[in-house]
Amino acid sequence: MVDTGRPTKYSEEFIGKVDEYLASRQDDEYEVGDRGFTKIRVKLPTIEGFAVYIGVNKTTLYEWDKKYPEFSNSLDKIKQEQQERLLDNGLAGTYNSTIAKLILSSNHGMREKSDVTTDGKELPTPLLANMDSNVL
Repeated sequence: MVDTGRPTKYSEEFIGKVDEYLASRQDDEYEVGDRGFTKIRVKLPTIEGFAVYIGVNKTTLYEWDKKYPEFSNSLDKIKQEQQERLLDNGLAGTYNSTIAKLILSSNHGMREKSDVTTDGKELPTPLLANMDSNVL
């Protein structure tokens, strides 16, 4: 017995929907109070947000990501836009830098690294001489 499962809701039209979604997720400024002070309403694009936008579960998007290369490329657009905005606006101080760092770390593999083994000093030559050249 072959389990055919539920038919997929996937359609190539979702590829174009990524661009629509990104266009809808632009930050906007709004005034606070009567002194002309403005704040930014952040509308960071996310995979989860795109899932809501097209009316499917996020796990469905991840399945389509594996199965349809063209769709996978479109999802990469969302990830790239998110990463670029977090970097640019986090560095500029437009976004909260702590939150930007957290999202970059968890979603984009960017990690703060520390050398805790050598304290920034070179390894002793005898230690390096005994290492397999494939390790270096």
